[in-house]
Amino acid sequence: MKTILLLITLFLSVAIEDRAQQPAPSPNKITTVAPCAPRQTQRRTTRPVAQTSGPIPAEPAAEFFVGEAIVEVTKDQMVVRLAMAQHASVLIELPVNDGPRYIIPGDPEMVTVDEKALERNKRAIIVRPGSLFVVPPTNQRKRMPAATVTAQMRSGLVVTFLFYPVADLAQNVHRCVLSYRRDEVVARRRAAGLPVNLDQKEQGGESKQSGAPASIAVEPAEQTKATVADLSNHSSVVPKIENASKPPEVKPSNTQAANGTPPLASGPSLKERAAATARDQLARASAQPRMFKNWTRPLHGLALAVVQDGDLREDFRVLLLAVRNVGAQPLKLTPGTPDLTLEMHDDRGKVINVQSLKPLYTETSVSGSEVGVGRTIYYAITYLPPPLAVRHRLKIVVAQTNAADEPASAALLK
Repeated sequence: MKTILLLITLFLSVAIEDRAQQPAPSPNKITTVAPCAPRQTQRRTTRPVAQTSGPIPAEPAAEFFVGEAIVEVTKDQMVVRLAMAQHASVLIELPVNDGPRYIIPGDPEMVTVDEKALERNKRAIIVRPGSLFVVPPTNQRKRMPAATVTAQMRSGLVVTFLFYPVADLAQNVHRCVLSYRRDEVVARRRAAGLPVNLDQKEQGGESKQSGAPASIAVEPAEQTKATVADLSNHSSVVPKIENASKPPEVKPSNTQAANGTPPLASGPSLKERAAATARDQLARASAQPRMFKNWTRPLHGLALAVVQDGDLREDFRVLLLAVRNVGAQPLKLTPGTPDLTLEMHDDRGKVINVQSLKPLYTETSVSGSEVGVGRTIYYAITYLPPPLAVRHRLKIVVAQTNAADEPASAALLK
């Protein structure tokens, strides 16, 4: 029994001694705990849905032709946009049975038409850039045309060429071909009541049309000088080709001279007929002032009213103009007024080119340039009508010395 108690006592003492030797745990000791992994949720996968794709939109057409241009003419008044580089040229080829009748070259400092080349080849127009035909700045987003040339063909077709300046010679339109049928152009213009076959003596009243290409006669030197002298006051519209239907001059034979038959008297010239018509129309306007009804809004004391002569029997047109002083003091008109101008507009109606048309003859009701208070003076102006495109506008402009920079103007009906 004593032995058992002794063993228990010894065992307890050894256990207490081992416990005392173990270090007590520090209360500030941080135990490392394994990080908790976030719970991963299974993503729901969706089955891809097939989408119906529409047609791929077509790329927008270029603003103007580059390189070589083949233009299909499908309407009466065409606008052809061509790229042209400085130190280059553009050759415009026309159908074999049609050619230019009138050409409006525009500003010569922007583009020029080679007249010598046109004399040698009546089926081609060569256009060259002028000194001011330069490329716009690179930061300009939209390209704008810098020059225009308008041509009316013998068939009556009117084509306006807009030239866009480019820096790269490779983009220059070296050759532009106009493709159309003359008989179709004539049919469309006749249906619209427009003059056709301008190489005939009577516009719109041509004789039987042959299927062969029309022959072009070159004017002799004497006739060319006479034509230029008659039309020297109308520099904007330049006739390029002789009227093929002009009858040859009839010379009296020796038999007529022996019999005393007088030679055939030639009729009055274009300028003489224009002057006589202007004087007659001015007398009518002065005697019938009530014929002027649509007056413009007064601008710096001036109000304008216009009456146009619609007679198509003559090559020229007659414009009757009334200028009234509605201000409180007498006004003096500037030299060179009234001025007949031709404006070219863009798609938004903005004026991009202005040309001055010199009249054939002008007759006025007063001798001086002063317009008294409440007084009206009248003008009769005869001019050769230029070929007009869709965006061409004819205007008559009148300015007075106290406001020369803001003239009064009135638009003419086409």
